[in-house]
Amino acid sequence: MPTPILPGRPVEPPAETQEDLHSLVIETSRLILRQPARDDAPILAALANDVAIAENLSTMPHPYSVEDAVAYIDNTAVTPLRVNYGIYAKERDGAFVGTVSLQPRDGERYAIGYWVGRPYWGTGFATEAAQALVDLAFDRLEAPSVAGSCRVTNSASRRVLEKCGFQYAGQGMGPSLFFRGMVPVDRFRLERPVWKSLRAWRAASVAPRTGSVHGIPALVEAE
Repeated sequence: MPTPILPGRPVEPPAETQEDLHSLVIETSRLILRQPARDDAPILAALANDVAIAENLSTMPHPYSVEDAVAYIDNTAVTPLRVNYGIYAKERDGAFVGTVSLQPRDGERYAIGYWVGRPYWGTGFATEAAQALVDLAFDRLEAPSVAGSCRVTNSASRRVLEKCGFQYAGQGMGPSLFFRGMVPVDRFRLERPVWKSLRAWRAASVAPRTGSVHGIPALVEAE
């Protein structure tokens, strides 16, 4: 079994970062984050084919077909600049429940994106997955900051960002494939010093549990 890379330790980015990320699996208390596989396409399409999801994302087509899901999966290469993971719920027998990503956007080195299917709204899965990828960005990718945005009408997404420590950075306009144009968005940012303070608080406040160190997700290399 490979030795876990624990976020509690300082991590110097290795030369082979890209290869490491390609095989990386992130485990939190309730979730597994990993690259999606073609076998996930039917359930991905079933969950994503929802107006309430498409209208709140910048690039998701609607209707959303299995072919769209396959195309997305085939383009989820993980690199030091782009991370696209499926979200899998341990307590639901490893079911695919949504996606979470880090990628360049609007001049930002890293912007976080996420969605979970309607049956999993209100479970906290989006917050847990987003927090894990924020930790990856700062701990493994040496990000100076992570950006986030949501439609001004999307209070649920705003709460996810706020729970992860993001701070409001103003309003702007963002692209929407669903609306075929630009829509008003709230912008957020999390700077490294703020993240470090929040992580220290989490480490002091949360008891250790399986698959994590002081409540902070463990990064595990896939076999």
